[in-house]
Amino acid sequence: MRKLSKTLNEIMRIPLLLKKAESYGLSLNKEDRHLFVGCGSSYNIGYISSKVLKRYGIRAQVRTAGKLLVTQELPEINKAFLISRTGESTETIRTAELLKSKGIYTFGITCEPGTGLTEVCDESLVLDFSREESVVMTGSFLVILTVILNSVGSKDQHKAAKHLLDDSMEYFKNIPLEDFNHFVFLGYDENYGIAKEGALKLQEMALERVEYHEPLEFRHGPISTLTRQSFVTLISKSSNYEKTLVEDLKKLGATVSVIGEAGDFSIKNENGLESPLKIIPLLILGYLRAIKKGLNPDKPKNLSKSVII
Repeated sequence: MRKLSKTLNEIMRIPLLLKKAESYGLSLNKEDRHLFVGCGSSYNIGYISSKVLKRYGIRAQVRTAGKLLVTQELPEINKAFLISRTGESTETIRTAELLKSKGIYTFGITCEPGTGLTEVCDESLVLDFSREESVVMTGSFLVILTVILNSVGSKDQHKAAKHLLDDSMEYFKNIPLEDFNHFVFLGYDENYGIAKEGALKLQEMALERVEYHEPLEFRHGPISTLTRQSFVTLISKSSNYEKTLVEDLKKLGATVSVIGEAGDFSIKNENGLESPLKIIPLLILGYLRAIKKGLNPDKPKNLSKSVII
């Protein structure tokens, strides 16, 4: 039997990871002013989290570590959560040092113990059960996001994750992914962050040309690049406006996949708490597209697990 790649193995263990993540959460006080900091996928976790937490009365912002280092412009916050899967991203560690020097309480979230990030932060949460060997961040993304969102409303999602994995494999195996050379991801609010992460997975694993936009903004210029080789994924809020957009895109020859209630991947709207589940089809899409191109997702071009500068 052919051995699973590291990347696929770590995607397929997502239900087990989510089951373990159910017992974790953060202590978030409505009186605090929170900042989420990260790079790449870790930034996307912070973006999604901040959008959802605000609905529950938690004051939250997000910044890339790079922007804080370059601009030195710090928002008015008193507690910062610094996210790094490996705990060794130089920009994130240096940002933690910067924030601490300004008297801001720092909390590191990582999947590796004894790292540069855990050493510098005032407090840390190490989710080492979600440690990954692969370069591309997959299951650990869902774990960290779930743990953050558990702070405002815990959801049992591991069973739904298993069904989504099976459904995603079946769905994309019936899509001629080799026919596409242009991938578009659309979504609002936290779904925009999910769209951004989906685009990143296609870039990292499959070296694809990608875009991400708010859904209705796609008509205002970007739609000019649409062809029959375009595959569009809408992470939907189930609005009539979005439904009309899907119809329009299909008329122009694009293939469209919808993630959300009554979509190709049906995920019940839970006021944003369902966000981790919406990542699953995007991971499968990225992986299978890479395989179709003869690429090895375990060895993505020009990438390493940690960006150390």
